[in-house]
Amino acid sequence: MKLTSAVALLILLFTGTDPSGNNGPPAHRPISEPSVTLPLRPPEPPQAQIGVGEPAPDFSYQTQDGSWKNLHDLTVQGPVLLVFGAEDAQLKALEAERNALLDLGVLPVGVLDVRPKTAWSIARKLGLHYTVLADPRHVIGIQFNSIDATQNTVAAWFVVDRERRVRGLWRGSLPDDGYREPVARSLGIALPDAARPASH
Repeated sequence: MKLTSAVALLILLFTGTDPSGNNGPPAHRPISEPSVTLPLRPPEPPQAQIGVGEPAPDFSYQTQDGSWKNLHDLTVQGPVLLVFGAEDAQLKALEAERNALLDLGVLPVGVLDVRPKTAWSIARKLGLHYTVLADPRHVIGIQFNSIDATQNTVAAWFVVDRERRVRGLWRGSLPDDGYREPVARSLGIALPDAARPASH
């Protein structure tokens, strides 16, 4: 009995065949790996030079609950003011104008070139009550042409209406006197406290 087993082993080693007649490749069992569901980032619109009257890229952004949304999820609520490249003092100044902008029906949104957790930490630290979006890889900034040749964010702001059309923009600086008046002009909104012409 031992001799028969030894002969079978030698046949297997020297010929590469199975003496039982099963000469196919050995069956492999699939290795089961734990399935991890990651939230997929939606595809981004192509880069283009953005001008007044043109459609704004419908960029995607991650919310604090980990889900992904798009610009159109904001514009359905009303026109949006997108602010890029703001420092802490400028973010706080935007917070001071938040209610005045909301009175115009405009949602202020800060776009920060930091990771999501850092963006939300900054919002808590500064007491910001408007939407803050993280753009650590400059994906949104590139789509709005607010990234310079050294890959730094350029201070810029954009007014996007409900139809996702750019109604106003400025690149290179943020307004010293606030956004309320330039935003209202961009959207053709009369400010409530604007002087009315005398009636004849």
